[in-house]
Amino acid sequence: MNSIDVEEYLKREADSIPNSEKKYYKPDEYYQIKSYGNTMFEKCVIPFEERKKMSVPSKNGLYVPEILLLHFCSKYPNPKNGYPGYWWYKYGIRNVGKVLESLKQRGFIVINKDTEKYVLTDKGKLELQDNAYVPYMHSHAKYTSFTIWDMNKIINDDNRYDYKEIIDKKLQEISNTIKENNNKYMQFLKAEAPEWFDKLNKQDEQIELIQRTEQLYKENKDLKSLIRFWENIWNTTGLLFEGSKWLFRLPDLYIKAKEYEKAKFIVEKIKEKNNPCYITKANKYIMKIEKKINKT
Repeated sequence: MNSIDVEEYLKREADSIPNSEKKYYKPDEYYQIKSYGNTMFEKCVIPFEERKKMSVPSKNGLYVPEILLLHFCSKYPNPKNGYPGYWWYKYGIRNVGKVLESLKQRGFIVINKDTEKYVLTDKGKLELQDNAYVPYMHSHAKYTSFTIWDMNKIINDDNRYDYKEIIDKKLQEISNTIKENNNKYMQFLKAEAPEWFDKLNKQDEQIELIQRTEQLYKENKDLKSLIRFWENIWNTTGLLFEGSKWLFRLPDLYIKAKEYEKAKFIVEKIKEKNNPCYITKANKYIMKIEKKINKT
């Protein structure tokens, strides 16, 4: 399916959404034919109807996105915060309500008269139980090179309850390959480009230190110590690698500690770098911080 077809598909699906439900979706312009457009992570979105041709249905004829909808069905219809964008960008579903209605017609879900939300039927519960790998992989965002679609082709009646072991084994294989390739590359740099070797080596050391410190915080919940750690990074070497999550980590911690002026100061420093990748996010942070300041 080429780009023109996807555009037509998007329009057709958008037009099929009842006017009364459109408020639960993001504006039409949000739904693009590519995710992470104009970046190194750019990927074409594969619509659900096209994805069906490339994946394996369950014994009851359900595909990955439909199984995931069973997992989240109690939030729908009329979700409080609208339908998340991942239904389109990860699973190719533009009209979520239509797929939910299809699941209802096939006997996997029904509307609870008291809550006016979907609930699983016995058939739906069994389907979700037999395909537990779907919500598991969806909730573990670290899966990148080994995706839910790869897992879909591996799962069968003989191994469906061993999905965690399969995933762990695959991830270990990927990790080993990455480490091996990285070691080879670093040895090459050490011999051919020692300055770049030193730079990357320092990046690796900082990443490892950050990971250890963040893990310690998960265990002891010592927010002040974690803030001091990140303040030290900002006051000394700075962040030695690119990454939006870690670049905005100190502002996030300041916000958590209700130190809003400090958070705003750091975000302003990020804006001064004039990196187009972070300007929009920085502006959103400042708006959020100013709202919190005005409430205090």
